[in-house]
Amino acid sequence: MNTDLKNSNGKIRMWFAAIIALILFWNGGSWAADIDNGKRIYAKHCQNCHGAHGQGQLPGVPDFSRGESLMQPDSRLVEVLRNGKGMMPAFRAQLQNRELLDVIAYLRTLRR
Repeated sequence: MNTDLKNSNGKIRMWFAAIIALILFWNGGSWAADIDNGKRIYAKHCQNCHGAHGQGQLPGVPDFSRGESLMQPDSRLVEVLRNGKGMMPAFRAQLQNRELLDVIAYLRTLRR
């Protein structure tokens, strides 16, 4: 009976490890920012004011190609995007945090 218990525990551990590995594999891509998705969102919501290459189209708009306003933690940038700042509207109703992080990742690629 002790052998049966050990075999049973071993099988449970094996299944548990397999399930965890599957969850990590399945969600792994969603843990990293998706720059392509960030680019699509930027083109739809941001490009009119910030320009196609992040150089800013209006006075007072940061030049992302020079890294302006990007030298902050992602959490702070998400907060600004969620709540808006100055003339920039809030995006909390339109975009999820994951999408905002995708945009931030894309913005960081615009730096020359």
